[in-house]
Amino acid sequence: MMVPTTLTTPLDEKIKRFLETRNGSALRRLLVRYNFADIAEVMENHLTLEEAVTCFQYLDVGQAAQVLTSLDQERQVACLSSLPTLMSSQILRFMASDDAVDILQELDTQQSQKILKEMPFDVETRMIHHLMMEEPDTAAGLMSTDFLQINIESTVGDALNLIKNAEEKDFVYYCYLVDGQNRLVGIASLKQLILHSEDTELHKVAQFDVKSVQISDDQEVVVNLFRKYYNLLAVPVVNENEIIHGIITLDDIIEIIDEESSEDIYLASGINLEEMDEKNLLTGPMLKAVKARIPWLMVTMVGELFASSITASFHETVAAAAIAISFMPLLSGLSGNMGTQSETISVRGLALNLVNTENIKEKITRELGVGIVTGFIFAFTVGMYSLIVYRHWVLSVILFVAIIFSLCLSAALGITLPYVFHKYFKQDPAGVGGPMITTLLDILTFSAYLYVITLFLHQMI
Repeated sequence: MMVPTTLTTPLDEKIKRFLETRNGSALRRLLVRYNFADIAEVMENHLTLEEAVTCFQYLDVGQAAQVLTSLDQERQVACLSSLPTLMSSQILRFMASDDAVDILQELDTQQSQKILKEMPFDVETRMIHHLMMEEPDTAAGLMSTDFLQINIESTVGDALNLIKNAEEKDFVYYCYLVDGQNRLVGIASLKQLILHSEDTELHKVAQFDVKSVQISDDQEVVVNLFRKYYNLLAVPVVNENEIIHGIITLDDIIEIIDEESSEDIYLASGINLEEMDEKNLLTGPMLKAVKARIPWLMVTMVGELFASSITASFHETVAAAAIAISFMPLLSGLSGNMGTQSETISVRGLALNLVNTENIKEKITRELGVGIVTGFIFAFTVGMYSLIVYRHWVLSVILFVAIIFSLCLSAALGITLPYVFHKYFKQDPAGVGGPMITTLLDILTFSAYLYVITLFLHQMI
């Protein structure tokens, strides 16, 4: 029986007490009473790395397998590396094959090979070897082989017996129905099987409109399928002949969405998560945090130096039209924010397949419309402000036109650049946002604004 986490003494304090007193037998008895998620939460957030590794060593194989999948990469590697190779292989064998492969790929090649050699070379181990050779961002790299399949000519009773004899790690919510050539032809949910008599033939309860993905499909295709058919718990992975090779479960998709959302948020701010784990941005090595931020800051610095050189080249205009120059930060702020907003919409649209080759012109036109309307609102407000305060109608007209121009330009760039980088350069569109767009907008906006001011300089003085 699992113990609730709302006891008088928190679990982390109990674990720390037993670790301090080195009372291993008491710690083992304590851990076996708790749900793996509670243990993982404590090891992740309340114990030091050394304490977490020691605690992990007192878990039984089943708990260790479940806890390990819930830890961050650093703690996964540290915990598994602290164990004898044989025990590590036993823990990985207890996991779903896709989870085991994910962890093996985080280890160095020598260590992962040692663990694989300790595993009995059976069908499951061969499948793990196969999955390790697949691209991690494809359906084949995400799939698990722990699923149930049965011939469609069988009965409900046959399917229920298959479920009763399934291993703990097998996904039992669906039975995948295949024909004589092992091709996927249908699916039967556990609920459907329970509601029908055991002598009922499976083809009478089967659902034949099966949503599946190809082995080579990118993970974005899989994620979008789950988004569209949101009642799915798992989706089968088939080859070109419709032979089922594995399944991708909802928990894997949630993890992908969470990782991609976090990555997009940081990339939009110019932070590269490839350099370190998200949780280590505040608590990890400071030099790694610096390394994660430097690349896009460097791009911003170079771009803004170029923008400043453009401003410097108009030094006579800057000196003669100080009031007009004082509005440049306003132009930069408005265009930068508009560009970031459009870029965010574009990145999310690409992720959800709402922005694509067929409708990109329509989306650009729509964003230009948004830029014109928004620009007119702010242009009128700023133009009236400058007219009232400075009583200079030429400046007001220039500001009016400049604001509409800059917001239209920022809206167009914000929607277009992510699409171009995604379509033609195969780059993550989130990585071109934020710093790059705002810097580019500063260069273009400042150039155009200063040029127009120079043309009308005799009327500005």
